[in-house]
Amino acid sequence: MKQLFLIVFTIIISFSLAAQSDLVVQSQGEKLYLNHTVAAKENLYSIGRLYNISPREIAPFNGLTITSGLEINQVIKIPLIAENFVQRRAVASTNEVFIPLYHIVSEKEGLFRIGQNANKVSADYLKEWNGLSSENISVGQRLVVGFLKVKTGDSPLAATGSIKRIGGTVPASYLDASAPVAATSVPAVQKEPVVQAVNTNTTAENNTPAGGSRPATNTVSTTPKSTTDGAGFFKPVYQQQSQSSPSFRSESGNAAVFKSTSGWQDAKYYALMNNITPGTIVRITNPSNNRIIFAKVLGELPPGKENEGLLIRISNSAAAELRVNDKEPKFQAEVAYARG
Repeated sequence: MKQLFLIVFTIIISFSLAAQSDLVVQSQGEKLYLNHTVAAKENLYSIGRLYNISPREIAPFNGLTITSGLEINQVIKIPLIAENFVQRRAVASTNEVFIPLYHIVSEKEGLFRIGQNANKVSADYLKEWNGLSSENISVGQRLVVGFLKVKTGDSPLAATGSIKRIGGTVPASYLDASAPVAATSVPAVQKEPVVQAVNTNTTAENNTPAGGSRPATNTVSTTPKSTTDGAGFFKPVYQQQSQSSPSFRSESGNAAVFKSTSGWQDAKYYALMNNITPGTIVRITNPSNNRIIFAKVLGELPPGKENEGLLIRISNSAAAELRVNDKEPKFQAEVAYARG
């Protein structure tokens, strides 16, 4: 009888918690947080235990003091910081579990853009956590973008999930039912580039992104290892897309560069461009010397003055293959691609 009572109590707690937080990650500038709706008898201390965070972190984030009283149905922002938020491969300690946190896909969003807005998590991780074998996502889809780390002895949220390992062995049954996962093992996925920063000056400089600090960069070769014709790895895919598409588009305009570790050895070139489906392969021509490369579009150009008036940004290895003048912050490019 006691065991039955505990099971019923756990179910009630789980439904109550689901009503208090939908576990969808929100953003305030570059700060990430969850929304929590205050229930009866809750205070900053009990809410802090629920999300494994000190009330001294919650209070100032909400313009409150430690002693501030809370009202039922008041919405409190729960900061996601190093103490309670995980976005890497990890194994939980004995008294911890990981709870998946989500992002709802909106129009014109690709994995690259979602990852950049979610604390610059890589597209590789997003694919792995969501069991994706491609970059195809749909509007309204719930994607795991990180994990809440809670204490099993302190947080009733621990009853809603029991992921102990973040990585290739995350069971699909722990992920949201609406997410496109069906297997208990995550399929192997193609590695996408690590984009270090958006560079608005040259292929060699590393500019500080708007609203952020200067990120660390990797040292890479300054000369890409190309395929036989220099066009790059994605040329055959471009040809396939062109043959199967009912229409074709060509545009000319200003281009710039972002830093990436990809392309220097494998000739896999990448681009950021608005109003184009992520995953599309584009042909990019440098009109000053007629050199051509083929690049995969990862997502849209990030908002900000540095991207105003740009048609496209390409990885620095792609710029090197095009023999772009690295003395200029922008250069002219011709972009062609198949339209579905």
